[in-house]
Amino acid sequence: MITRTRLKLSSIAALGALTLLSGCGSALIEPPNYSVSQVQSFKVAGAPSQVMMLSVVDANNTLPDAVWTDALSDHAPAPRLQFITNSDDISDGQTLKPENRLVAVVNPTQSTMGDNICTSPQSAKLDGTSNDVIVRFGFCVGDDAISQTRAHFDKDTFQTQLVDSAGTLNRQLFPRHIRDNDHDSCSRRTPGC
Repeated sequence: MITRTRLKLSSIAALGALTLLSGCGSALIEPPNYSVSQVQSFKVAGAPSQVMMLSVVDANNTLPDAVWTDALSDHAPAPRLQFITNSDDISDGQTLKPENRLVAVVNPTQSTMGDNICTSPQSAKLDGTSNDVIVRFGFCVGDDAISQTRAHFDKDTFQTQLVDSAGTLNRQLFPRHIRDNDHDSCSRRTPGC
């Protein structure tokens, strides 16, 4: 079991990021939540060959798997991960740890929060009344959610917004450093504090 230390971005930084993203016509991405203070080490250990499974849970089959893997693959920070949805897609000599995976749940139910994104993610059918497509993303190690975020996409430009937002999603889910704003000696100017 992983020791839980919930960390969040400062509300001012998060508000600025949300405002910036929503002003550009991009997806609105909420501040991430972390269950550990060193996501990078889980990323490196979880994908020794820089290949990681992507599990898309989508009751609506909104986008083909290839769109998801192409959009989310090869983004900073290093190591740049290649996502696959089928374990047969790895090359000879590559190692895949299927317990370490990225989970994307389109139109998630209320129960798809916390570790449930790793153990029992549920996607509901879109009812057609909303222009908003919500996707919850979680980096899972076994049954534990290491990092999570949620994004709001426009239904009519969902694929374009996913592609345009993939770099931001990767940086949030797999940060190199996490700022600990609750630490008394942590200055806002100290990277990774």
